[in-house]
Amino acid sequence: VGTADTPFGQSVLVRLFALADKNKDGKLDASEISLALNILGFSWLQDKQVAGIVKRADFDENGEIDYEEFIAEAPKTLKTNLVKLAKKNGADLGFLS
Repeated sequence: VGTADTPFGQSVLVRLFALADKNKDGKLDASEISLALNILGFSWLQDKQVAGIVKRADFDENGEIDYEEFIAEAPKTLKTNLVKLAKKNGADLGFLS
């Protein structure tokens, strides 16, 4: 996750945005973000948390996340939730007590 500023990290973020943008309008609404996060395995994120992510990332306050807003917010959101996912999977597999 600390690779977001590298060329590889940037290409991953471009691809993630494109995959999440289901209607291909260049913006992500809360439902597209929720679906993308769920596909990534972050099933614990409820509508309230997704709304918080949108609010935090939506600098122009239009209710949608454009690419620049996504690039600014995604690394933080991904890092936080990837750590939770690793802990959850580690516990599920018996690696963590």
